[in-house]
Amino acid sequence: MFLSAGLLAVAAPPDPPDLPDGTDKALKAMAALRAPAGFRVELYAAEPKLASPVAISIDEKNRVYVAEEYRFNQGTEENRTRGFFLEDDLQISTLDDRLRMYQKHASKFQGGMEWFTRHADQVRLLEDTTGSGRADKSTVFAGGFNGTLDGLAAGVLARDGNVYLTCIPNLWLLKDTKGTGTANVRTKLLTGFGVNCGFLGHDLHGLTFGPDGKLYFSVGDRGFHVRTKENTTLSGPRTGGVFRCNPDGTELEVIHRGLRNPQELAFDQYGNLFADDNNCDRGDMARLVYVVDDGETGWNMAYQTIPDPYTAGPWFAERLWHAPHAGQPAYIVPPVGKIGNGPSGFTFTSGTSMPDRYKNAFFMADYVGNGGIESFRVVPKGAGFEIADYHDFLKPFSSTDVEFGYDGKMYVSDFVQLLWGGGSGGGRIYTVFDPARLADPVVQETKELFAKGFKQRGVEALTALLDHPDQRVRQRAQFALVERAAQTRPGANPQVIVTAFLKTAYESKNQLARIHAIWGLGQVGRTVPQARNGLPVLLADKDPEIRAQAAKVIGGLPTGAATEAAPMTLVELLKDENPRVKFFAAQALGKLKHAAAVGPLFDVIRANADADPYLRHACVAALTRIADKAALDARATDASGSVRLAVVLVERRLKDERLVRFLTDKDPLVRIEAARAIHDLPLEDLYPALADQLPSLAATPVPDGDALVRRCINAAYRLGGPDRAKAVLAVATSSHVSRAVRAEALAALREWANPPKRDRVTGFWHPLDARDAGPAKEAVEAGLADLLGKTSDKLQVDAIGLILALGVKADPAKFAEWAVDAKKEPGVRAAALRFLAGQKAKQLAPLLTDALKDTSPVVRAEARDIVAQSDATRGAALFSEVLEDAKAPAAERQRAVAGLAAYKSRDASAQLDALGGQLADGTAPADLQLDILDALKAAPNGARNRARDKYDAALPKDPVGKRRASLAGGDADRGRDVFFNHTAAQCVRCHTVKGVGGTAGPDLTKVVERHPEKTREFLLESLILPSAQIAQGFASVTLTLADGRLVAGTLVAEDKKSVTIQTPDGKKQSIPTDDIDKRTAPVSPMPSVETTLTPRELRDLIEFLTTLK
Repeated sequence: MFLSAGLLAVAAPPDPPDLPDGTDKALKAMAALRAPAGFRVELYAAEPKLASPVAISIDEKNRVYVAEEYRFNQGTEENRTRGFFLEDDLQISTLDDRLRMYQKHASKFQGGMEWFTRHADQVRLLEDTTGSGRADKSTVFAGGFNGTLDGLAAGVLARDGNVYLTCIPNLWLLKDTKGTGTANVRTKLLTGFGVNCGFLGHDLHGLTFGPDGKLYFSVGDRGFHVRTKENTTLSGPRTGGVFRCNPDGTELEVIHRGLRNPQELAFDQYGNLFADDNNCDRGDMARLVYVVDDGETGWNMAYQTIPDPYTAGPWFAERLWHAPHAGQPAYIVPPVGKIGNGPSGFTFTSGTSMPDRYKNAFFMADYVGNGGIESFRVVPKGAGFEIADYHDFLKPFSSTDVEFGYDGKMYVSDFVQLLWGGGSGGGRIYTVFDPARLADPVVQETKELFAKGFKQRGVEALTALLDHPDQRVRQRAQFALVERAAQTRPGANPQVIVTAFLKTAYESKNQLARIHAIWGLGQVGRTVPQARNGLPVLLADKDPEIRAQAAKVIGGLPTGAATEAAPMTLVELLKDENPRVKFFAAQALGKLKHAAAVGPLFDVIRANADADPYLRHACVAALTRIADKAALDARATDASGSVRLAVVLVERRLKDERLVRFLTDKDPLVRIEAARAIHDLPLEDLYPALADQLPSLAATPVPDGDALVRRCINAAYRLGGPDRAKAVLAVATSSHVSRAVRAEALAALREWANPPKRDRVTGFWHPLDARDAGPAKEAVEAGLADLLGKTSDKLQVDAIGLILALGVKADPAKFAEWAVDAKKEPGVRAAALRFLAGQKAKQLAPLLTDALKDTSPVVRAEARDIVAQSDATRGAALFSEVLEDAKAPAAERQRAVAGLAAYKSRDASAQLDALGGQLADGTAPADLQLDILDALKAAPNGARNRARDKYDAALPKDPVGKRRASLAGGDADRGRDVFFNHTAAQCVRCHTVKGVGGTAGPDLTKVVERHPEKTREFLLESLILPSAQIAQGFASVTLTLADGRLVAGTLVAEDKKSVTIQTPDGKKQSIPTDDIDKRTAPVSPMPSVETTLTPRELRDLIEFLTTLK
C-alpha cells in the first residue's frame, strides 16, 4: 500500500528521556525478589542504559537487544481511552483507513497530526565487554520508529547477524554490517499489521523461529491487511493472529486467527507451538493457546465494548474463553488452560542449566501488579495438552520478557513502572541462574558453540550435534545442515545432507535427534526431491511421535511433492491408537488434498464423538481443504450428530449456503452451530431462514439455546416487517426461553425504528437505516395481553418502556392496578406511573397522592417527577420537602436535586441557590455534594458559579482533595458494573470479588470486613493515589539498616516499633524501627483512576467497595 510521503516523512523525534542512574534502586528492588532455593539473581543493566523494555533478545555473543517503547499513549493510541475512535475503529480495515481516522480526529490531539510523530521507539544494544556479568556498554542499535501509523516496538529477535523488529505496521530486518553496534541496513520486509487502533499493547510481537526454519510472529486484535510478496492479500481486521514466513518475508501465511493479544510464542521440544493470550479484563482468564494450522479461537475486538447485561457478547455468553467443555462452540480451537493475568514474555527451555524440575519447561512473564516470572510444563491430553506444575518462579516485579542467554543464565526485563501519561519509569534487566549448573560441561559447550558459530562446521560434526541436550544447539545444527544443502557453490552435494538426515532419522537412539532430522528433511525437501522420498517409511515407525512428526512434515511439503505411497499410509494412520498421530495425519491429508481421505476422516469424527476438540479441528480443517461438496451432502443426514456437526463446521469455513439445512436439525448443538455460522459470517441471504425459526423456538424449549434464539431474533429484527415483529414479540412472551433473551426481544422491538449501528449479537459494525416503527407497534398492540400477562416483574419494566416508546394505546386500568400493588417490584410500580402520566390517564391524579407517601423511595421519587412535569412550582415544594428529610434515602434526595435543575420555576431556582450556598459554606450533606455540583453546572447563574468557585477553592489542592465530592452517595449496583465492566479502569483484571477476577492485587471480597478501619477516605485515596497506602502483602520495600545491611521483601506489617517483612526465602523478619536508617517508598503497580473514571463512576465504585463484607 502507498501512503502520502508528506504524512510519513516526519521530523527527527526527541531523544528518549535522560533518566538518572537507577543502579542503586535496582539493587534494592532486586533484593526483594523471590526465587527458588539455589538460584541467584544479579543485575545486568539498569536505567539509563535502557528504559521501558518491552522485549529482549540475546545474540550468539550474548549481547542483549532491547525493544524500547516511548510512544505509549503519546502517539500510539487506543479506542478505550480515546472513545471517539471507537465507531470508526469498528469500520476500518486497512492502514489507509486508520490514517484517515487519525486525520478526522486530529484536532482532538495537541499539535494535530504532529502528535502522532513526536515520540519514537527504538532498539538498544547492551554489552558486557568485561565479563563482569553486568552491561557496561549501551548503544542505540536502531531508532526513529515514529511514523504516523507506528505502534510500539514490541518484538525483537537477534540471530546470525540479523535483527528482526516488529513495530506496527511493519516487520523490519535490521543489520549492522560495519560492526559499529548500530544498524546501517533497515529493510521493511512486510507491512500492513495493526489496521485498527484497538487497545494499547496489542501489538506486533512474538518473534521466534520454528522447527521448519520459518519466522513466526503474532499480532494482537489490532488486526491486519497485508499484501504479500507473492501479491496476495491476507486480511483480518479486529482480530489477532499468528503468522509464519520465510526469513526474507516471502510465503507469508496466517496459521491461527481469533486471538486477542498473543504476546509471545514458544515452541516445545516436539515443535508444538503455544501462545500466551491475554484476557479482555472483564473477568475472563488469560489463556495458553495451542497454535495449530487453520486454528480459530473466536475473539473479535468488537466484543470488548459490548456492555452489560450482554457483557462482551458471545465471548462470555457462549463461554468461548473457557477450557474445553461440553456444548462449547465447535468452530473454535479452545485454549489449553488458564495462565497468569497479564501474559507477556514467553519462552521454552531444555533446562540444561536448570534443576531437573525445569527440564523442557515454559517460563512466562506475567505483566501485572506483583507479577513476575511463572513456570509450567504441558503434558499430552488427547491430541492437545493440559498444564502441569504451574508455579511462581521469580516475583514480584513488572516483568515484560524472559529469555535464556547462551551463557546458561535466564535474562528477565523489568519495565519498572508504566506511566499512563507518557514517558519512562526506568528499565532493568536481571539475570537468574543456578551457580552450580553454570559450570556443567553441557552449558559451557553450548556457550562455546554459539560463540564460534555453526556454519563452518563439517557435516559430520553438525549431524552429531542433532543429539545435543540443548534444543537451541540441535536447531542451529539442523539449520546449518539445511543451509549447506541449499548452497550453490561449486561442488555442493545436497545428497550428502539428505543422507546424513536420513541416517539419523532411521538409526539414532535419540528421539529428539531423529525428530530434528525429520524436520531437516522437510526443509531440504522443499527444493530437493530426494529428501522427500525417505520420509514415508517413517510413517510406520514404532515410535508414535516419529509417526506424528513424519506426517506433519509430509503435509508441509509443496503440493504434489509427497510420494504416491504417503497419502495411503496417512489414511491408515487415521486409525492409529495415538491421538497426535491421527491429528497430524489428518492435517497432512488436508494439505495434500487427498480426496480418498474424506471417508476415513469422517470415520475419525464419528469415533471421536466430539470428545477431543483438537482432533475434530484437524479433521474439519482437512475436509475444508479437500472441499468435496458431494461428500458433505452425503453426510448431511448421517445418523451421527458429530458427523453432521462436522459438515456444518466445514461449510462454515467454505461459507456454503447449504448450511441452511441444519437449522432444523434434531441435535440442538448442530442447530445452534449452523445458526452461529449463518449469522456471524454473515450469510445474510440466509437470514430469512434463520428468522423463520422463531415461532418454533417460542413454542418449544431448546437446551442451552440462548445463542440460537438471540441470533434468530436479530435476523428477524434486521429483516423487519409485520410478521417478523410478531415473531420477536412471541419470544418476548414465551416461557420457553431465558429472561435474558426475552429482554433482548423487547429491546429489539423498542429500537425497531432507530436501529443501533452495531450488530445486536456480535457488536460488529452492521448498520441499518432508520425505518417505520409501525410493524413493531402493531405487533405489540396485537399481543398486548400476553405482553402484560406473561412477563415477570423485571421484564414488565422493559415491557412498559416498550409500550411507551412505541406509543401503544393500552387500557390504563391494568397499570393503575400495578401502581398500587405492593407485591410488585418498585421499578414496575414506578414504570406503571410513568405510563399513566404519558397517557394522561384520569386514574393518575388520585394515585399520585398515595404514591407520594408510598413506602418505596423509588415510587415516591417517580411521583414527584411526574408532579413536577405538569406543575413545576408544586414539584419544587415536594423536592424541598424531601431534601429537608435527613432520613430520606440518598438516592431519593439526589433525584430531588436533579429535579430542581430539570423542572424550572422560581421556587426551584431559589432552592438551587440555597443548595449552592450550602456547598460553598461546607454544610451540604456529603452524599449530595456531587449532585449539587452537577445541578449548578446544568442550571448556572452568577451566584451558583461563585458558589462552585468557593467550593473548589476550599478543597485540598492534592488529587484526592479534588475528588472529595465522590466520597459518599454512590449506587452500589452501578459501582459493581464499574468494577467488572469498565473498559478503561479494568478493576477486575487485577482484583477478585467472590471468585471472579485477577490475582495481581488484593482479593476485595471482604475488604471492609477484614479492615473495618478502612474508611471511604481511605478507599478514595487508594483509587486516586494507589501508592499512598498499599495492602499488606502487595508492597515490596527495601530497608537500609543502621549497620549498612539491606533487608528487602514484601511488607507484611508495621507499627511504631517495628517493620515486618517477608524475605525472598519466604521467612518473616521483624526489624526494630530504631535499626532502620532508610527505606524505599513502596510503589503500587496499580494506575490511578483519577482521569479514568468520572466523578459519578468513582462515587459508585466506592459505594460498591463499602458493601464487600
